[in-house]
Amino acid sequence: MSQHQINNIEGQAYDFNRVQSLKLNNFRSYDSLDCTFQGCSVVLLGPNGSGKTNILESLSLLSPGRGLRRAPFEQFRNFKGPAEWGINAKVLSNNSSYKISTGIPAGRIRGREVRINDKKVFASKSLPEIISVSWLTPAMDQIFVDSPSSRRKFLDTMCSSLFNNHASLIKSYEKLMRERNILLQENKFDVDWLDTLETQMSQDGVNIGFNRLSLINGLNTKLDNDKNPVWPKAFLKIEGKIEDKLSSNDTESVKDFFKENLFDNRKKDFFSGRTTFGVHKSDLLVSDRNKGIYANQCSTGEQKSILIGLILNHLNLVADRSNRYPILLLDEVVAHLDQLRRAALFEQIIETKAQVFMTGTEADLFSGIKDFSEIFAVGMGRLTKIN
Repeated sequence: MSQHQINNIEGQAYDFNRVQSLKLNNFRSYDSLDCTFQGCSVVLLGPNGSGKTNILESLSLLSPGRGLRRAPFEQFRNFKGPAEWGINAKVLSNNSSYKISTGIPAGRIRGREVRINDKKVFASKSLPEIISVSWLTPAMDQIFVDSPSSRRKFLDTMCSSLFNNHASLIKSYEKLMRERNILLQENKFDVDWLDTLETQMSQDGVNIGFNRLSLINGLNTKLDNDKNPVWPKAFLKIEGKIEDKLSSNDTESVKDFFKENLFDNRKKDFFSGRTTFGVHKSDLLVSDRNKGIYANQCSTGEQKSILIGLILNHLNLVADRSNRYPILLLDEVVAHLDQLRRAALFEQIIETKAQVFMTGTEADLFSGIKDFSEIFAVGMGRLTKIN
Protein backbone atom coordinates (compact mmCIF):
# COMPACT_ATOMS: atom_id res chain seq x y z
CA MET A 1 0.00 0.00 0.00
CA SER A 2 1.67 3.23 -1.15
CA GLN A 3 1.46 6.69 0.39
CA HIS A 4 -0.16 7.78 -2.88
CA GLN A 5 -2.98 5.30 -2.28
CA ILE A 6 -3.38 6.40 1.33
CA ASN A 7 -3.39 10.15 1.32
CA ASN A 8 -3.54 11.48 -2.22
CA ILE A 9 -6.17 14.14 -1.50
CA GLU A 10 -4.24 17.21 -2.61
CA GLY A 11 -6.03 19.13 -5.32
CA GLN A 12 -9.33 17.45 -4.56
CA ALA A 13 -12.50 19.56 -4.69
CA TYR A 14 -13.44 18.54 -1.14
CA ASP A 15 -12.04 18.72 2.34
CA PHE A 16 -11.76 15.29 3.97
CA ASN A 17 -12.40 14.56 7.63
CA ARG A 18 -9.67 12.23 8.87
CA VAL A 19 -9.16 10.62 12.25
CA GLN A 20 -5.39 10.60 12.69
CA SER A 21 -5.19 9.10 16.18
CA LEU A 22 -7.47 7.65 18.82
CA LYS A 23 -6.90 7.15 22.55
CA LEU A 24 -9.39 5.42 24.83
CA ASN A 25 -9.31 5.38 28.59
CA ASN A 26 -11.57 3.06 30.58
CA PHE A 27 -14.01 2.92 27.63
CA ARG A 28 -16.16 -0.22 27.21
CA SER A 29 -13.84 -3.22 26.85
CA TYR A 30 -10.68 -1.07 26.73
CA ASP A 31 -8.69 -0.20 29.85
CA SER A 32 -6.55 1.92 27.55
CA LEU A 33 -5.92 2.10 23.82
CA ASP A 34 -3.58 4.28 21.78
CA CYS A 35 -3.55 3.93 17.99
CA THR A 36 -2.75 6.03 14.94
CA PHE A 37 -4.24 5.99 11.44
CA GLN A 38 -2.70 7.06 8.14
CA GLY A 39 -5.85 8.64 6.70
CA CYS A 40 -7.18 5.92 4.40
CA SER A 41 -10.04 3.56 5.19
CA VAL A 42 -9.64 1.18 8.12
CA VAL A 43 -10.68 -2.48 8.44
CA LEU A 44 -11.04 -3.90 11.96
CA LEU A 45 -10.91 -7.70 12.02
CA GLY A 46 -11.71 -9.96 14.93
CA PRO A 47 -14.14 -12.50 16.34
CA ASN A 48 -17.47 -11.44 17.78
CA GLY A 49 -17.02 -9.80 21.15
CA SER A 50 -13.44 -8.69 20.47
CA GLY A 51 -14.25 -4.97 20.77
CA LYS A 52 -14.56 -3.88 17.12
CA THR A 53 -17.90 -2.13 17.55
CA ASN A 54 -16.65 -0.41 20.69
CA ILE A 55 -14.03 1.37 18.58
CA LEU A 56 -16.68 2.48 16.07
CA GLU A 57 -18.84 3.66 18.97
CA SER A 58 -16.00 5.78 20.34
CA LEU A 59 -15.62 7.39 16.91
CA SER A 60 -19.36 8.06 16.70
CA LEU A 61 -19.05 10.06 19.94
CA LEU A 62 -16.95 12.60 18.04
CA SER A 63 -20.36 13.84 16.85
CA PRO A 64 -23.20 15.20 19.04
CA GLY A 65 -25.52 12.80 20.84
CA ARG A 66 -25.12 9.39 22.44
CA GLY A 67 -23.34 7.57 19.64
CA LEU A 68 -24.29 4.69 17.38
CA ARG A 69 -25.78 2.56 20.17
CA ARG A 70 -27.57 5.53 21.80
CA ALA A 71 -26.49 4.18 25.18
CA PRO A 72 -26.61 6.14 28.46
CA PHE A 73 -23.26 7.79 29.14
CA GLU A 74 -22.69 5.82 32.33
CA GLN A 75 -22.64 2.60 30.27
CA PHE A 76 -19.53 3.65 28.35
CA ARG A 77 -17.18 3.01 31.26
CA ASN A 78 -15.22 -0.19 31.70
CA PHE A 79 -16.80 -1.59 34.84
CA LYS A 80 -13.49 -3.06 36.04
CA GLY A 81 -12.20 0.52 36.37
CA PRO A 82 -13.37 3.83 37.83
CA ALA A 83 -16.54 5.69 36.88
CA GLU A 84 -14.61 8.07 34.61
CA TRP A 85 -14.04 7.35 30.94
CA GLY A 86 -12.44 9.30 28.12
CA ILE A 87 -11.91 9.49 24.35
CA ASN A 88 -9.16 11.59 22.78
CA ALA A 89 -8.86 11.94 19.02
CA LYS A 90 -6.70 13.95 16.68
CA VAL A 91 -8.81 14.97 13.67
CA LEU A 92 -7.90 16.58 10.38
CA SER A 93 -10.53 19.02 9.12
CA ASN A 94 -10.51 22.21 7.07
CA ASN A 95 -6.79 21.61 6.44
CA SER A 96 -6.15 21.95 10.17
CA SER A 97 -5.57 19.47 12.97
CA TYR A 98 -7.89 19.45 15.99
CA LYS A 99 -7.76 17.64 19.30
CA ILE A 100 -11.22 16.43 20.32
CA SER A 101 -11.69 15.07 23.82
CA THR A 102 -14.89 13.75 25.35
CA GLY A 103 -15.93 11.69 28.33
CA ILE A 104 -16.95 11.86 31.95
CA PRO A 105 -14.15 13.22 34.14
CA ALA A 106 -14.03 12.81 37.92
CA GLY A 107 -16.73 14.79 39.68
CA ARG A 108 -18.96 15.34 36.65
CA ILE A 109 -22.58 14.70 37.54
CA ARG A 110 -24.53 15.00 34.30
CA GLY A 111 -23.81 14.44 30.62
CA ARG A 112 -20.44 14.16 28.94
CA GLU A 113 -17.80 16.82 28.66
CA VAL A 114 -16.49 17.83 25.24
CA ARG A 115 -13.31 19.80 24.59
CA ILE A 116 -11.78 21.00 21.32
CA ASN A 117 -8.10 21.89 21.56
CA ASP A 118 -8.50 21.67 25.37
CA LYS A 119 -11.29 24.27 25.42
CA LYS A 120 -14.64 23.16 26.84
CA VAL A 121 -17.45 23.50 24.24
CA PHE A 122 -21.09 22.60 23.63
CA ALA A 123 -21.09 19.39 21.58
CA SER A 124 -24.24 20.14 19.57
CA LYS A 125 -22.87 23.49 18.40
CA SER A 126 -19.12 23.00 18.04
CA LEU A 127 -18.56 19.41 16.86
CA PRO A 128 -20.54 19.72 13.57
CA GLU A 129 -18.35 22.68 12.58
CA ILE A 130 -15.31 20.40 12.61
CA ILE A 131 -16.34 16.82 11.91
CA SER A 132 -19.21 14.86 10.39
CA VAL A 133 -19.67 11.19 11.25
CA SER A 134 -22.24 8.83 9.72
CA TRP A 135 -22.78 5.16 10.47
CA LEU A 136 -24.60 2.00 9.52
CA THR A 137 -25.03 -0.78 12.08
CA PRO A 138 -26.90 -4.13 12.20
CA ALA A 139 -29.45 -2.52 14.55
CA MET A 140 -30.45 -0.18 11.71
CA ASP A 141 -31.41 -3.06 9.40
CA GLN A 142 -34.93 -2.95 10.84
CA ILE A 143 -35.36 0.81 10.54
CA PHE A 144 -38.02 0.63 7.82
CA VAL A 145 -40.23 -1.65 9.94
CA ASP A 146 -39.30 0.00 13.24
CA SER A 147 -41.12 2.86 15.00
CA PRO A 148 -41.53 6.36 13.50
CA SER A 149 -39.29 7.57 16.34
CA SER A 150 -36.38 5.44 15.05
CA ARG A 151 -36.78 6.72 11.49
CA ARG A 152 -37.07 10.30 12.73
CA LYS A 153 -33.82 9.95 14.70
CA PHE A 154 -32.16 8.49 11.60
CA LEU A 155 -33.42 11.42 9.55
CA ASP A 156 -32.19 13.95 12.11
CA THR A 157 -28.78 12.25 12.31
CA MET A 158 -28.45 12.67 8.54
CA CYS A 159 -29.56 16.31 8.86
CA SER A 160 -26.94 16.94 11.56
CA SER A 161 -24.20 15.93 9.11
CA LEU A 162 -25.55 18.36 6.54
CA PHE A 163 -26.55 21.36 8.68
CA ASN A 164 -24.29 22.55 11.49
CA ASN A 165 -27.26 24.00 13.40
CA HIS A 166 -29.51 20.93 13.31
CA ALA A 167 -28.26 19.13 16.43
CA SER A 168 -28.58 22.37 18.41
CA LEU A 169 -32.10 22.93 17.08
CA ILE A 170 -33.18 19.42 18.13
CA LYS A 171 -31.66 19.85 21.59
CA SER A 172 -33.33 23.25 22.06
CA TYR A 173 -36.72 22.04 20.77
CA GLU A 174 -36.75 19.00 23.06
CA LYS A 175 -35.75 21.12 26.07
CA LEU A 176 -38.53 23.63 25.36
CA MET A 177 -41.04 20.82 24.93
CA ARG A 178 -40.07 19.30 28.30
CA GLU A 179 -40.46 22.70 29.98
CA ARG A 180 -43.86 23.18 28.35
CA ASN A 181 -45.04 19.74 29.50
CA ILE A 182 -43.94 20.45 33.07
CA LEU A 183 -45.58 23.88 33.02
CA LEU A 184 -48.89 22.47 31.77
CA GLN A 185 -48.97 20.01 34.67
CA GLU A 186 -48.84 22.80 37.23
CA ASN A 187 -52.18 23.79 38.71
CA LYS A 188 -51.54 27.46 38.07
CA PHE A 189 -49.07 28.05 35.29
CA ASP A 190 -47.45 31.23 33.98
CA VAL A 191 -49.33 32.04 30.76
CA ASP A 192 -46.73 34.57 29.60
CA TRP A 193 -43.92 32.03 30.01
CA LEU A 194 -45.99 29.39 28.22
CA ASP A 195 -46.48 31.81 25.32
CA THR A 196 -42.73 32.39 25.21
CA LEU A 197 -41.97 28.66 25.19
CA GLU A 198 -44.46 28.00 22.39
CA THR A 199 -43.12 30.89 20.31
CA GLN A 200 -39.57 29.52 20.54
CA MET A 201 -40.76 25.94 19.96
CA SER A 202 -42.51 27.10 16.80
CA GLN A 203 -39.39 28.85 15.54
CA ASP A 204 -37.10 25.89 16.27
CA GLY A 205 -39.65 23.43 14.91
CA VAL A 206 -40.02 25.26 11.59
CA ASN A 207 -36.22 25.41 11.20
CA ILE A 208 -36.01 21.67 11.92
CA GLY A 209 -38.72 20.99 9.35
CA PHE A 210 -36.98 23.20 6.79
CA ASN A 211 -33.70 21.30 7.26
CA ARG A 212 -35.47 17.97 6.90
CA LEU A 213 -37.17 19.03 3.67
CA SER A 214 -33.91 20.35 2.25
CA LEU A 215 -32.20 17.04 3.04
CA ILE A 216 -35.04 15.00 1.54
CA ASN A 217 -35.08 17.05 -1.66
CA GLY A 218 -31.30 16.87 -2.00
CA LEU A 219 -31.20 13.13 -1.39
CA ASN A 220 -34.01 12.45 -3.85
CA THR A 221 -32.12 14.41 -6.50
CA LYS A 222 -28.94 12.45 -5.74
CA LEU A 223 -30.81 9.13 -5.86
CA ASP A 224 -32.54 10.11 -9.10
CA ASN A 225 -29.18 10.82 -10.75
CA ASP A 226 -27.45 7.74 -9.30
CA LYS A 227 -26.76 5.42 -12.25
CA ASN A 228 -25.32 2.59 -10.15
CA PRO A 229 -27.66 -0.36 -10.81
CA VAL A 230 -26.42 -2.37 -7.81
CA TRP A 231 -28.33 -0.51 -5.12
CA PRO A 232 -32.15 -0.31 -5.26
CA LYS A 233 -33.20 3.25 -6.00
CA ALA A 234 -35.06 4.75 -3.06
CA PHE A 235 -37.51 7.62 -2.90
CA LEU A 236 -37.92 9.58 0.34
CA LYS A 237 -40.89 11.46 1.70
CA ILE A 238 -41.48 13.05 5.07
CA GLU A 239 -44.90 12.73 6.64
CA GLY A 240 -45.57 15.60 9.03
CA LYS A 241 -47.96 18.53 9.30
CA ILE A 242 -45.25 21.17 9.64
CA GLU A 243 -43.17 19.79 6.77
CA ASP A 244 -46.32 19.56 4.62
CA LYS A 245 -47.10 23.23 5.32
CA LEU A 246 -43.52 24.30 4.59
CA SER A 247 -43.73 22.69 1.15
CA SER A 248 -46.23 25.30 -0.02
CA ASN A 249 -46.15 28.21 2.48
CA ASP A 250 -43.71 30.83 3.75
CA THR A 251 -41.94 30.17 7.04
CA GLU A 252 -43.65 32.96 8.99
CA SER A 253 -47.15 31.66 8.26
CA VAL A 254 -46.03 28.15 9.22
CA LYS A 255 -44.62 29.46 12.52
CA ASP A 256 -48.01 31.05 13.23
CA PHE A 257 -49.74 27.77 12.33
CA PHE A 258 -47.42 25.86 14.67
CA LYS A 259 -47.95 28.28 17.55
CA GLU A 260 -51.75 28.31 17.09
CA ASN A 261 -51.88 24.52 17.26
CA LEU A 262 -49.75 24.44 20.42
CA PHE A 263 -52.11 27.01 21.97
CA ASP A 264 -55.25 25.12 20.91
CA ASN A 265 -53.85 21.82 22.24
CA ARG A 266 -53.01 23.05 25.74
CA LYS A 267 -56.00 21.38 27.39
CA LYS A 268 -55.48 18.15 25.44
CA ASP A 269 -51.78 18.15 26.30
CA PHE A 270 -52.55 18.81 29.97
CA PHE A 271 -54.63 15.64 30.18
CA SER A 272 -52.23 13.54 28.09
CA GLY A 273 -49.12 14.80 29.87
CA ARG A 274 -47.26 15.27 26.58
CA THR A 275 -47.12 17.54 23.53
CA THR A 276 -49.32 16.00 20.87
CA PHE A 277 -48.46 18.33 17.97
CA GLY A 278 -45.12 19.19 16.41
CA VAL A 279 -42.14 18.06 14.37
CA HIS A 280 -41.45 15.35 16.97
CA LYS A 281 -44.40 13.48 15.43
CA SER A 282 -43.10 13.39 11.85
CA ASP A 283 -42.11 10.18 10.07
CA LEU A 284 -39.70 9.30 7.25
CA LEU A 285 -41.26 7.20 4.48
CA VAL A 286 -38.95 5.34 2.10
CA SER A 287 -39.99 3.42 -0.99
CA ASP A 288 -38.35 1.44 -3.79
CA ARG A 289 -38.76 3.55 -6.95
CA ASN A 290 -38.50 0.66 -9.38
CA LYS A 291 -40.93 -1.64 -7.60
CA GLY A 292 -43.29 1.10 -6.45
CA ILE A 293 -43.61 -0.32 -2.93
CA TYR A 294 -42.61 0.96 0.49
CA ALA A 295 -39.30 -0.27 1.87
CA ASN A 296 -41.02 -2.03 4.79
CA GLN A 297 -42.68 -4.34 2.22
CA CYS A 298 -39.35 -5.33 0.63
CA SER A 299 -37.33 -8.38 1.63
CA THR A 300 -34.75 -8.08 4.41
CA GLY A 301 -31.90 -8.15 1.88
CA GLU A 302 -33.53 -5.47 -0.27
CA GLN A 303 -34.10 -3.26 2.77
CA LYS A 304 -30.41 -3.48 3.66
CA SER A 305 -29.39 -2.62 0.09
CA ILE A 306 -31.79 0.35 0.02
CA LEU A 307 -30.25 1.57 3.27
CA ILE A 308 -26.66 1.23 1.99
CA GLY A 309 -27.52 3.11 -1.21
CA LEU A 310 -29.16 5.80 0.89
CA ILE A 311 -26.12 6.16 3.17
CA LEU A 312 -23.69 6.36 0.23
CA ASN A 313 -25.75 9.03 -1.53
CA HIS A 314 -26.02 10.95 1.75
CA LEU A 315 -22.22 10.88 1.99
CA ASN A 316 -21.98 12.45 -1.47
CA LEU A 317 -24.71 14.99 -0.71
CA VAL A 318 -22.88 16.20 2.40
CA ALA A 319 -19.67 16.49 0.38
CA ASP A 320 -21.41 18.52 -2.35
CA ARG A 321 -23.17 20.85 0.08
CA SER A 322 -20.37 21.38 2.59
CA ASN A 323 -17.28 20.57 0.48
CA ARG A 324 -16.37 18.09 3.21
CA TYR A 325 -16.54 14.31 3.14
CA PRO A 326 -17.75 12.82 6.43
CA ILE A 327 -16.24 9.82 8.15
CA LEU A 328 -18.34 6.69 7.65
CA LEU A 329 -18.61 3.79 10.13
CA LEU A 330 -19.81 0.45 8.75
CA ASP A 331 -20.37 -2.20 11.41
CA GLU A 332 -20.59 -5.78 10.07
CA VAL A 333 -22.04 -4.52 6.79
CA VAL A 334 -19.72 -6.29 4.34
CA ALA A 335 -20.44 -9.82 5.61
CA HIS A 336 -24.08 -9.61 4.55
CA LEU A 337 -23.45 -8.49 0.96
CA ASP A 338 -23.07 -10.73 -2.05
CA GLN A 339 -19.87 -10.47 -4.10
CA LEU A 340 -21.35 -8.00 -6.63
CA ARG A 341 -22.60 -5.54 -4.01
CA ARG A 342 -19.48 -5.92 -1.91
CA ALA A 343 -17.34 -5.00 -4.94
CA ALA A 344 -19.62 -2.03 -5.69
CA LEU A 345 -19.32 -0.79 -2.11
CA PHE A 346 -15.52 -0.98 -2.15
CA GLU A 347 -15.39 0.74 -5.54
CA GLN A 348 -17.41 3.68 -4.23
CA ILE A 349 -15.29 3.95 -1.09
CA ILE A 350 -12.09 4.00 -3.14
CA GLU A 351 -13.52 6.49 -5.61
CA THR A 352 -14.68 8.98 -2.96
CA LYS A 353 -11.43 8.74 -0.93
CA ALA A 354 -13.49 9.14 2.23
CA GLN A 355 -12.17 7.57 5.44
CA VAL A 356 -14.41 4.58 6.17
CA PHE A 357 -14.05 2.36 9.24
CA MET A 358 -15.33 -1.19 8.63
CA THR A 359 -15.60 -4.22 10.91
CA GLY A 360 -15.68 -7.90 10.05
CA THR A 361 -14.65 -11.38 11.13
CA GLU A 362 -13.14 -12.70 7.86
CA ALA A 363 -10.17 -11.09 6.11
CA ASP A 364 -11.08 -12.60 2.73
CA LEU A 365 -14.22 -10.45 2.55
CA PHE A 366 -12.05 -7.31 2.38
CA SER A 367 -9.67 -8.48 -0.36
CA GLY A 368 -11.19 -5.96 -2.78
CA ILE A 369 -10.11 -3.00 -0.65
CA LYS A 370 -7.00 -4.26 1.15
CA ASP A 371 -4.64 -2.24 -1.09
CA PHE A 372 -6.48 0.95 -0.12
CA SER A 373 -6.92 0.30 3.60
CA GLU A 374 -5.15 -0.21 6.86
CA ILE A 375 -6.12 -3.56 8.38
CA PHE A 376 -5.98 -4.20 12.12
CA ALA A 377 -6.56 -7.31 14.17
CA VAL A 378 -8.70 -6.56 17.22
CA GLY A 379 -8.45 -8.58 20.40
CA MET A 380 -7.35 -8.60 24.04
CA GLY A 381 -7.93 -4.87 24.27
CA ARG A 382 -5.41 -4.09 21.51
CA LEU A 383 -5.21 -3.19 17.82
CA THR A 384 -2.44 -4.92 15.87
CA LYS A 385 -1.72 -3.75 12.33
CA ILE A 386 -1.51 -6.64 9.89
CA ASN A 387 -0.79 -4.89 6.56
